[in-house]
Amino acid sequence: MEAVEFILTPVANYGFLGFSVVLLAMVIWLIKQLLSVMKANNVIVAQNTAAMKTLTATVSDLMILNRSLHDKIISRPCIAREE
Repeated sequence: MEAVEFILTPVANYGFLGFSVVLLAMVIWLIKQLLSVMKANNVIVAQNTAAMKTLTATVSDLMILNRSLHDKIISRPCIAREE
């Protein structure tokens, strides 16, 4: 029995060592994939932020125009009162 254990013990140890190396390689590969996805996500967030700034500026200009139009309409006399 000791001979079988003497032969199988290094095989089992090297098997676990090989399996742990494979798992470590998979974890490293997954981390690299995660980092590439995060870089792409950062680009998308930056583009969305720029789009939101543009949209905010446009809405602000439209609000100013709307307020100006509102003031002009309010300052004119009502035509319906004359009829």
